[in-house]
Amino acid sequence: MTKETNTMTRLKFNGQTLAVATVALALSACGGSDGVDSRQPLAYNHAPTFSSSPLSIAQAQRDYSYTVSGSDEDGDNLSFAATTLPDWLSFDSESTTLSGMPGTKDIGTHQVVLSVSDGKLSTEQSFTIEVTLPVDNGSWQLVWQDEFDGNSLSTERWGYQTGDGSQYGLVGWGNNELQWYQQDNIQVVDGQLQITAKKENSNGYGYTSGRIRTLGFVDVKYGRIEARVKPPAGQGLWSAFWLLPSDSQYGGWASGGEIDIMEIVSPQGEQQQVHGTAHYGMAWPLNQSSGGSHQMNVTDDFHIYAVEWEQDEIRWYVDDVHFATLTSEAWWSYFYKNNTQGYTGVAGAPFNQNFHMLLNLAVGGNWPGSPNADTVFPATMAVDYVRVYECSQDTVSGRGCVSNVNSDVEVPSAQDVFVQSYTLYGDSAAAIEWNINDEVISRPLKSGIGWDNNGAITMSEIQTGDEHGTVLDVVTSNMGNIVIAAQDAETFNLFGMGSSSEPWKLHAGELKMDMYINSAGTDLDSAIVIKMDSGWPALGYKRYDIAELPKDQWFSLSVPLNDLVATPGEQALNTSKVVNLFVAEFTGAAAVQFDNISLVCGHKDQGGCGINPPEVAVEGEQVRVFSDEVNQSVWTNGIGAWDDVAGADYFDNATSNHITWNLVDTGDEHGTVIEAQFGSNGANGVLFIQSAQPVNMSDYTGGSLVFDLKVLDYAQTTAGMTFKIDCIYPCSTGDQSLGVVANGEWQTMTIAVADLVAQGLNLSSVNTGLVIYPTWGDQQGVKFQLDNIRWLKGDGNGGGTGGGETPAGLEGAVTIYDGNINDNWALWDCCGGAAVSEVTDDDANYGAVAEYSFNSTPTVAGVFGTTPHDASMLSNGTLEFDLKVISQPTDTSGDWLIKIEGISQAIFAEVKLSTSVEGIPPTEGQWQHYTFKLADLQAAGLQLNAIKIIMIFPTWGTADGTIYRLDNLQIKEN
Repeated sequence: MTKETNTMTRLKFNGQTLAVATVALALSACGGSDGVDSRQPLAYNHAPTFSSSPLSIAQAQRDYSYTVSGSDEDGDNLSFAATTLPDWLSFDSESTTLSGMPGTKDIGTHQVVLSVSDGKLSTEQSFTIEVTLPVDNGSWQLVWQDEFDGNSLSTERWGYQTGDGSQYGLVGWGNNELQWYQQDNIQVVDGQLQITAKKENSNGYGYTSGRIRTLGFVDVKYGRIEARVKPPAGQGLWSAFWLLPSDSQYGGWASGGEIDIMEIVSPQGEQQQVHGTAHYGMAWPLNQSSGGSHQMNVTDDFHIYAVEWEQDEIRWYVDDVHFATLTSEAWWSYFYKNNTQGYTGVAGAPFNQNFHMLLNLAVGGNWPGSPNADTVFPATMAVDYVRVYECSQDTVSGRGCVSNVNSDVEVPSAQDVFVQSYTLYGDSAAAIEWNINDEVISRPLKSGIGWDNNGAITMSEIQTGDEHGTVLDVVTSNMGNIVIAAQDAETFNLFGMGSSSEPWKLHAGELKMDMYINSAGTDLDSAIVIKMDSGWPALGYKRYDIAELPKDQWFSLSVPLNDLVATPGEQALNTSKVVNLFVAEFTGAAAVQFDNISLVCGHKDQGGCGINPPEVAVEGEQVRVFSDEVNQSVWTNGIGAWDDVAGADYFDNATSNHITWNLVDTGDEHGTVIEAQFGSNGANGVLFIQSAQPVNMSDYTGGSLVFDLKVLDYAQTTAGMTFKIDCIYPCSTGDQSLGVVANGEWQTMTIAVADLVAQGLNLSSVNTGLVIYPTWGDQQGVKFQLDNIRWLKGDGNGGGTGGGETPAGLEGAVTIYDGNINDNWALWDCCGGAAVSEVTDDDANYGAVAEYSFNSTPTVAGVFGTTPHDASMLSNGTLEFDLKVISQPTDTSGDWLIKIEGISQAIFAEVKLSTSVEGIPPTEGQWQHYTFKLADLQAAGLQLNAIKIIMIFPTWGTADGTIYRLDNLQIKEN
């Protein structure tokens, strides 16, 4: 018989402590036939070791490589891994090689941790890599220059740009600038280029100045570009040395890129600085920009302004002081390439193409504002020279000549376009899905015939026998259309893809599909019309002639939603209420197949475009947001925050964030409240309670938003608190100041919902119950508490039912303008495309009237209500006004229109002036009276209980040169 004994022994091998179970077998005297001790020696596993020494020095813009090796006494197979790496390094476990190329932004020390394992035991190798400037730098070689040594500008180096930019579709050069550029304001004197701004009238502008460029003479792609410049001082002056693409491969501004080497804006006294900026991303208004600024006296003397631009990196300098860096990790371009590829991006774009140089001195504009009485004219920007260098180390990439880097410069973090794609049809009709709090909400789609033209069209699903699998096969002998819509027949709310309330602002939504046209069965003189509709006849369309499309082969087609929005049917497409996401209509006989139909959008912001999930239904006298806890049946995302360091929403309340929050028990009648702390790290952010789905708060139009606030600590701030309410992007009330309130004591805040609507809130798509924060730019160290957040149908004091009471003077009949503007209304132009003023008309019956003068910037104009007006009780009401056209639009292709909007831009009526009771179009030089029945406007889509904007204008984009006068605008009972 045997006796077994178990013991635990602690052994140490190669720095590893092992717990080993030892088993001793003691044989009895009769247990072994030969009397030999049968105990065997214990087998030990040795930990692996590294046999390679790390390379601890790396040079910026040079390849780094370290091949890792190890050994093991037991002869086990080893595996290697990297557990800590900087972003410029990667580890290949197959070749066991650590490699990468650090950039100048990586100068400094970086921690690396590697591990080697034999499958049971592992050992770590930890070390730092010091990244330095290269020791074998190349030199900058001068390849182009203008020293301005003559007595006139070289027309072999520079070209003049004159006018106001309208020849490029950019009146006021896209910035509402106040000058007219002309050649006479540019001189070369005493070895200097002088661009002089003067206060004088020219072509309707009050100032003149100069602008030149090298387009057609010299292009630059990578290198050092510098100029020695002395800008003028003064409010409203804007000196610039900058680069634009010479023949953009990536669309217009700003997806094509712009590099501002030097911008000096309204320099005065001690508050002077130089700005260096790059613009990129998408077409305006979804453009992005990054760069930096440097404080210094820029007007005291000449200074050297430069960029060092190389593949994947741009650095800005003034007098060789490095003050900003941007890398290709942060810049990007997303642009519409063609109708086959649609929207796309290219690695390195847009700063991997040829650019040309510009010099100009602007007066006024959106950034500097207008000159004041202290601005001295004439004002001259003097340029001593402009020089371009290339890097001798690598003329292709431009790398290898950097010698001056400030490692303290903050480099923007990685960015990229946000792209959202929805499959409408693959091998079958798909479903639109949303993941909300780990629950999938699905709306299945269906494909079918929308208009069969008396049985002319058929549609079936067939197998192609190739990679397309199942496709939609459509045959028609004479017109008809097919559609893809929701099985439940409900509408879809699209956002951020052509649904802007300002449709001239381009978005990046598209319908994409594969198509096969059988030429034998298709009328080659016909067309395919791709549509999207919000219920016929409200639609947008784009026509494609069969003759111009490929036949008898599969091809891809991209249809921009911008084109659909820009080409409406009898009524405009309402992208917030889409019925049919896809319509293909045929104008003749056709045999066509469709596959891989999708709806895709891109946006500069994460989550900035898409299809809204189904709305959350709310009812009752109040909608609770927070009272002891968040009402997560409505506000499904709960409490969250965003700050400009994180750059994204967060809901985890990590202590490292700028904003932290907790639920705390106050020990008084408030019970559990939200306690929020804003950090002192220089960041700015907002706290919010949010829903992942739109919440329809339309029933609370006449009610109030109410919440209790107590500020525990204002710290060193002085600006107080701010709140806002967001609806589905990009809808928001914008910042609403509360001031320095609730300082150390609870205070109840009551805000009329009507006021929120007046600030731009769309009640049908609210997605935050409350957004609150110390005022932006002055929120360091603030601590506050929140409680009892709710939306009420009444006034917050128990009063009010239903839609609440409308304030006096905002309902019934109203005179909006009769030579004087009503206190609740304002004369208005939406987009900077019309000048609005009051003038005296020469007709004795009128006197003071409102005058609207349109330029080439697309716009609409009229009157804007500071609060909504309720005209629903006027049983026989009319909207009436007098109109006198001083000059008709130069583009005569459009119509004169009137558009009336409600509290949501999606609720409106738009009709021709000629459909009025009088039935007449405007005649130049004559006052004419127009009457529209409110009942007719309501039938056209207007909600009469909340009229907000009244616009009178020629068809969008055709108004250039139009001048009209308006008087006696009123809503009345007849």
